[in-house]
Amino acid sequence: MLKPPIILPIVPSRFWLLAQCGLFVGVVALSYWVVGTPATVAIVVLGGGVVWRGYLHQPKGVLSLTSTASQVQGRWLREPQSTEAALMQGEVLGEAHQVRCDYLGPWLVGLYVGKQRVWLCPDSAPQESLREVRQLFHRPGH
Repeated sequence: MLKPPIILPIVPSRFWLLAQCGLFVGVVALSYWVVGTPATVAIVVLGGGVVWRGYLHQPKGVLSLTSTASQVQGRWLREPQSTEAALMQGEVLGEAHQVRCDYLGPWLVGLYVGKQRVWLCPDSAPQESLREVRQLFHRPGH
């Protein structure tokens, strides 16, 4: 008997943004100390744009994970507002991709959904869904 799919409504993580901004402030302070004001202004403009672009391009949407005996399949749902309706209608589901977990830590879960990299932070999905994902990919003794 198949288990019901795990539904992950993923939103951009504020923890990720906070960590990137902290690193960015450190680089700006170091560049000001070493080089001076002109380079610092350039780093603030370019680096701020890169950090903001990275935040906007984080994966978001609803990911449906189904487990078979040998592998885990993931599908991005095209309409995140109607999760239950999307599960009932096969045409609303996106293309199936193999899902691999290459990092399973206490705070982060690193997944590959097909070729796309997805980091799940504690605030990027509901806690119960994250717990189910950890149980799905946990391999005792490894």
